[in-house]
Amino acid sequence: MGTGADGVIVIAYVISVALYLRIMAQYLVGFVDSAGSALWEPVIACVAVALIVAIGAIRGFAGLNRLDRVSLIAVLILTTVLGGVLLLHDLTTASSGSLRLPPVPSLPPLSVLLILGGIVITVQGFETVRYLGNEYDAPTRVWASRLAQIVSASIYIGFVAVATPVMGIGTHAGADTTLLNITGRIAPWLALPLVLSAVLSQFSAAIADTAAADGNLRGLNKWFTGPRPYLISGAAAIALAATVPTLTIVAIASRAFAAYYALQAVIAMRTTTGVLRKTGFAFLALVMLGVTIFAQPAS
Repeated sequence: MGTGADGVIVIAYVISVALYLRIMAQYLVGFVDSAGSALWEPVIACVAVALIVAIGAIRGFAGLNRLDRVSLIAVLILTTVLGGVLLLHDLTTASSGSLRLPPVPSLPPLSVLLILGGIVITVQGFETVRYLGNEYDAPTRVWASRLAQIVSASIYIGFVAVATPVMGIGTHAGADTTLLNITGRIAPWLALPLVLSAVLSQFSAAIADTAAADGNLRGLNKWFTGPRPYLISGAAAIALAATVPTLTIVAIASRAFAAYYALQAVIAMRTTTGVLRKTGFAFLALVMLGVTIFAQPAS
């Protein structure tokens, strides 16, 4: 079952590469020419996939570690500044009595849960610490994974809270559901830094998942040697990036990662002791199986 999970995570990584680069392309095109998004987004994403595959197959990613650090610092700074600007805007409009929250969509609870299942990809990524066994012991990796989930959950919840009032749904300004549009509405001077940060972070994330897919493929079978893993995963990512809409890729990626988590939960259930822990892992496996089968795109 562990081998099957490794195969599933390869598929999930390939899908996420296509997703990250479509998001990167979306920011670039939205900043330069939003009217041309239908044509240029997949083109830019496919070119980026080809570039990453070429780098990985020819020289590897060892020399690109600095990109991770630069993108992390840029994202941290921009997130802090943008969150502060949004909070100040919300407090100012609230004090003047002009703060308007968007209406709550009239969706049944089941539909809401299925849509939430379709965006699991946006809050995953903590499985990567399992591959750092050569550098850190198990307790450190477990602690890092838990801390990362707590910190990221705080950022997600806080950012959604301060961004929701400026989405414009139900107001005369109209609906803005993309971060670039929201930023342009309240702080146009942050638009360019936002795009640069998005390009760095999404490109860096795509590199990381390409490398992860390569490593897992090599571990699955001896046939995956040389540039084969890069070429296979790259071809699949290009096919997705060229033909599937971004929100649909989000849902597909979420299903793939949910399938991986379901298998991991089953493995944990079979190897752990205690009725309560076994029951908990079984419940998680069923939830993730449900997400794998029924998750819907947030369109």
